[in-house]
Amino acid sequence: MSNPMSKLSVLNNSHSHFILADNGTHGKYGAEVRLRRQLEKHISLQKINTRLGQGVPLVCLILEGGPNVISIVLESLKEEPPVPVVVCDGSGRASDILSFAHRYSEDDGLVNDNVKDQLLVTIQKTFNYSRSQAQQIYVMVMECMKKRSLITVFRMGSEGQQDIEMSILTALLKGTNASAPDQLSLALAWNRVDIARSQIFVYGHHWPMSGSSSSSLGATNSSCHDKPKSPATGRGGGPGKAKAR
Repeated sequence: MSNPMSKLSVLNNSHSHFILADNGTHGKYGAEVRLRRQLEKHISLQKINTRLGQGVPLVCLILEGGPNVISIVLESLKEEPPVPVVVCDGSGRASDILSFAHRYSEDDGLVNDNVKDQLLVTIQKTFNYSRSQAQQIYVMVMECMKKRSLITVFRMGSEGQQDIEMSILTALLKGTNASAPDQLSLALAWNRVDIARSQIFVYGHHWPMSGSSSSSLGATNSSCHDKPKSPATGRGGGPGKAKAR
């Protein structure tokens, strides 16, 4: 049970498992960021297919979130290799600020003065910040937009909008330098033939035929017969929390 008088957060009951880290601070957000980044980096370097050298794909999933979440997004995009980000527009706070900036920024990540003013006002109201504090968050948001191609926006409740699973897989395909056969292998693992058609088989009859691609194409028949189920994706999140990666 949470204490209604406390300003501290409680564990999200939408999750079944937790990793608790203590760096000695009290009542401070973001204390887990460094440990999380190191753990995720370690996991991503593990090989799920030693023959093809495939690592574990990562995606940063943002649902609502406070100002610290924007710094998490920026760190994810600056990773080497960068971690693609899926932002759930309509979930509130940091997510909506990022999706607004993504919608109105140019390919180079810049926005016009009118959009800048709207962003600053929104940041101030959302986080109850001063103008100078809002400016600091705005700078981080604009840094994120410099890599907007790695950000996929999922608009919650929008009619005809692709499902969250497709948004995550699309982000993974955009954010990875994997070969076409490796991307096909990932799409088949999720049982998303539609994504294979629309985003992987873009070379038509000129799709490269190497030893590994032949193996992947051979796996297509097996995967189609087996019809594997897609892995469950995390949803939900308590106030002030973000589902990151």
